Amino acid sequence: MLARWNRWDPWELFGRTLGMMELQPTTRMTTWFPPMEVFYYKNALVLRTFLPGVQPKDVDISVTRTLLTIKGVRKLEPEIPRDDYLFSEIAYGTFERTLTLPEELKTDKIQAKYFDGVLEITIPVLEGVVAKKVAVEVVPSTEKILTGATR
Repeated sequence: MLARWNRWDPWELFGRTLGMMELQPTTRMTTWFPPMEVFYYKNALVLRTFLPGVQPKDVDISVTRTLLTIKGVRKLEPEIPRDDYLFSEIAYGTFERTLTLPEELKTDKIQAKYFDGVLEITIPVLEGVVAKKVAVEVVPSTEKILTGATR
């Protein structure tokens, strides 16, 4: 069924601009999981957690043996009443991430830095423990590999 569009109705235009989504006054106050990346860099294990909108004072980091836990909260801005929101794609509330760390880390030397919404945790690795990269050799299809199979 076709409906006539009233081009002078600003709310109809607003709805069309947003892809005809239903606007409901909701925000999500829930447990959420911030994205994280983990990698080795200069003889250390580095964990980066992306926490935009989270204040550093609202983050707690603890390490016990081989368990690293990061907890925190992203708070809804109090000056904007919750009923005034049309919609929000931002998750608010608490978060917690626990990771099992390799045993070969110097957890007593852990450091944490926070800059522009990114929490970076650096843990030095014991000397001689950093993984060695192994190159993959490409063999011609006529050669046999260890299993004796040919390609």
